[in-house]
Amino acid sequence: MEKKIIDDISMMLLGIFINIILRHLIILFKIPFLFMDSVGTILIAVVLGPIYGSIVGIATNFLLSMTIEYVNLHFAIVNVVIGITAGVIAKKYDFSNIKVSIISGIVIGIISSMVAIPISIILAKGVTNKPIDNFVQVLNNSGKSLLISITISTISSSMLDKILSSLLVSISIKSIPFLNKKNHHK
Repeated sequence: MEKKIIDDISMMLLGIFINIILRHLIILFKIPFLFMDSVGTILIAVVLGPIYGSIVGIATNFLLSMTIEYVNLHFAIVNVVIGITAGVIAKKYDFSNIKVSIISGIVIGIISSMVAIPISIILAKGVTNKPIDNFVQVLNNSGKSLLISITISTISSSMLDKILSSLLVSISIKSIPFLNKKNHHK
């Protein structure tokens, strides 16, 4: 029992580490339309379950709010929703299947967008200090309302980000033995 608890905590720390490292790389290389701060959340949700994924998500955003920008704290609930959604999907479907991971990425992208859009509008006033802000600005300057600009940019970036994140998780589960083994013992 104690070994399982230590293994689960270790896996959760790995998920948080993956999220933070990938997020920092996206910022370092100024890659637009990607966040990559939920790969670890999705991975842990798939391997250990939705509650574990949610804990990884909230811990990630808390740490990102301290290391990158406070606005990340506003979006912690989005990463929680990602963990829950990925974990629920993984209980019913084999996430190591590429088709399942792509469809899961779409579903996660849509659901997380619906949570992120009001946060972007109400709490962040459309400014998240991420490269996506430039796209929001372009859309807004073209005559679209802030609501429409944020909605378009959030949905498009979330879909791309969550599909890619889900594919990375699928590939990891297939190619890293201890992830695959854990996945079969949920």
